[in-house]
Amino acid sequence: MNQPSWIRLLTFFTMTTLGSSLLLGAVLASVTVALAGSESPQVSDPLQSEPDVPRQSFSGVITDSQCGPRHKSSAEGAADCVRSCVRGGSRFILVSGEKSYKLDGNLTGLSEVAGQRVRLVGVLNKDTIQINPASPLAADRSAETP
Repeated sequence: MNQPSWIRLLTFFTMTTLGSSLLLGAVLASVTVALAGSESPQVSDPLQSEPDVPRQSFSGVITDSQCGPRHKSSAEGAADCVRSCVRGGSRFILVSGEKSYKLDGNLTGLSEVAGQRVRLVGVLNKDTIQINPASPLAADRSAETP
């Protein structure tokens, strides 16, 4: 008669231990996911994350991918045409000589210099310039190109 209660006691402790382990594992997994989700999202910015990435200075005219250097509407000025196209879904580009570069990264301030020749600092990756967020756009009075 002692043996059945011993088996029951052993079974009880085994099940309690397994249940507690599973519960603790679930709680720890939930906490890990919650902490990972609460961190601010990491923005992929090659200018901030990799200090060895060579920054370059680029100069050209800020326009949009739909019109490029030639704007369709002669009634609007170049700046208004660029702003209108970008509001319609086109993206900002920099035209420098015969080359066009897509612009990505810190696009703040591009509307104010739309249609103008500017100098900016960024990292070239294929046909896209990742604009340096710490470098303000400056009107470019020189005729230099990158």
